[in-house]
Amino acid sequence: MILADKIIEERKKNGWSQEELASKLGVSRQAVSKWESAGSIPDLKRILQMSELFGVTTDYLLKDEIEEEPLNEYTETNTIKVSMEEANQYLDMKSKGSRIVANATSLCILSPVPLIVLGTMAEDHTLVGFS
Repeated sequence: MILADKIIEERKKNGWSQEELASKLGVSRQAVSKWESAGSIPDLKRILQMSELFGVTTDYLLKDEIEEEPLNEYTETNTIKVSMEEANQYLDMKSKGSRIVANATSLCILSPVPLIVLGTMAEDHTLVGFS
């Protein structure tokens, strides 16, 4: 979908006429008409204004391959509110968990060392009782 089609689609979604959109952007109705007919392209300032008005990203407006509106992805229903106490408890728990993972990783990395040392000692016959 090209920029012209996206402007039309977003304007209609909001129930605005070309005149209303032009008024909100501080341009003439003819300018909006030219944008929608792909006769001209809005300047960067107008694209930024449209992005805010429509609640979409400039990427959505400018890139032909992007079909969805990323800014509208997160709404109030998708958010979880937590208190500072809950947030601090979560961070403490993550901190303790990261220490355990770090220790386990260190043990995995260091576990071959005793085998290497014992193998070397066995080859050098430095172990008593092994001949």
